[in-house]
Amino acid sequence: MHGYTRWTAFREAGLWIAAIPVLMPVYFVAVTAFKTSGEAAGSPFAPPSSPTTANLSQAWEQAGGGTVSFGQALFNSVLTTLVVVLLLIVTAAPAGYALARRTSRLSGALSGLFMLAMIMPIQLGVIPLYVFLVDAGLAGTRVGLILVYLGLQTPLAVFLYAGFVRGLPTAYEEAARVDGASSLRILAQIVFPLVRPVTGVVAVLTGLFVWNDFFVALVVVGGTDRVTLPVAVYSLVGRFSADWPLIFASTLIALAPVLAGFAFVRRTVMKGFVSTLRG
Repeated sequence: MHGYTRWTAFREAGLWIAAIPVLMPVYFVAVTAFKTSGEAAGSPFAPPSSPTTANLSQAWEQAGGGTVSFGQALFNSVLTTLVVVLLLIVTAAPAGYALARRTSRLSGALSGLFMLAMIMPIQLGVIPLYVFLVDAGLAGTRVGLILVYLGLQTPLAVFLYAGFVRGLPTAYEEAARVDGASSLRILAQIVFPLVRPVTGVVAVLTGLFVWNDFFVALVVVGGTDRVTLPVAVYSLVGRFSADWPLIFASTLIALAPVLAGFAFVRRTVMKGFVSTLRG
């Protein structure tokens, strides 16, 4: 065991300095959420002189612009995120396993298509996508929103699963096949437990994307009672002015479930990231 050295202190100081650009926006949102509009305009970076929780209750009541309540938007975000993450894990894990274990030209072509889909921005295809949703009767529906998110996140999830499976030994799978196990049983009882670390990474990355996304939710379910939290928060922004303490209060409420969830699974998630990088 090495003691606390000057080099350790130097590295810790460097980490704190590097964290300042990340922590400053969080600090700014947190302190502004408890200020009045006048105090926020006069001293934006100073702590609130007399903190008030009126912005939190007002944001809860007004976010959504009358189309949807903040509580309903919160429910929509939670439900959409959970469903997308679960469906993505169930579908992307077998696809990534198949791509990793097969060496045919088709699997190589599919891997290239998945990589191409990862770098294609959604904005390029938003018009034909919306036309398709309208023709299919899925525009403005929660099912349509979930399907779009699945399509957007599947390439990344398959890429992560395939890369992780390629680093796994095949001895367990071969032994199971010798014992007469089917491909489905091998996938469920052997592969799924082994890819648990990357499953955590996929769940976190996908969940954060769906929870924070504004553009897709606005296009697919904008103006309905199925909007998610980012769209509901945006409804507080006025055309010519904005009440920033109110907006930041709603943002703080939207951040609370994410921070609570990360604090609950922090250790497991960090192990998953480390295992994925090593694998």
